[in-house]
Amino acid sequence: MKYFQKSNGVLVPLSVPVRIDGRWVFQPTVEQAASLHAYPRNLTVPAPSPAEGEMPYALEWQLQDGEWRRVWQYKPVPAPGVAEYDAVMESHLLQERTERGYTTREPDAYLSSVNPRWAQDARDWVAHRDAVMEYALEMINAVQSGQRQPPTLDEFVDGLPGIVWTYDENQEDA
Repeated sequence: MKYFQKSNGVLVPLSVPVRIDGRWVFQPTVEQAASLHAYPRNLTVPAPSPAEGEMPYALEWQLQDGEWRRVWQYKPVPAPGVAEYDAVMESHLLQERTERGYTTREPDAYLSSVNPRWAQDARDWVAHRDAVMEYALEMINAVQSGQRQPPTLDEFVDGLPGIVWTYDENQEDA
């Protein structure tokens, strides 16, 4: 069995061999380890379930029933940073254009295309990308000015505008 001693709030493995009563001991008993303030570490006790908007974090190790156990505390889940919002926004845009078949370049590359569908997709894309950016900037400005709390990433994604492709595939047949 491994035993641990608490040093400056951190558990440190008991170094063996240890000198007890003038003898070197390579495998101390529970009683011998306890005489050195060394106890087993219990890693099987999970963190308690947090309340909505909170997350557990390990505060310290505490001696309970002859073993070291984690003491948990809760703190608010930190709001996502600008980089996280940006990443989900870019993922949203990538998914939309990929679903339309634009996998290697953005549709706006076709603004001057002679292909009617590609040219219309480019116009739709530019307008949509602007709408997404305006939504994101309005959200960032509202948070920074204190008008609202930062949204969760799910709330942010739910508010992102979805694209509407306006080209009618049937008009080619007319």
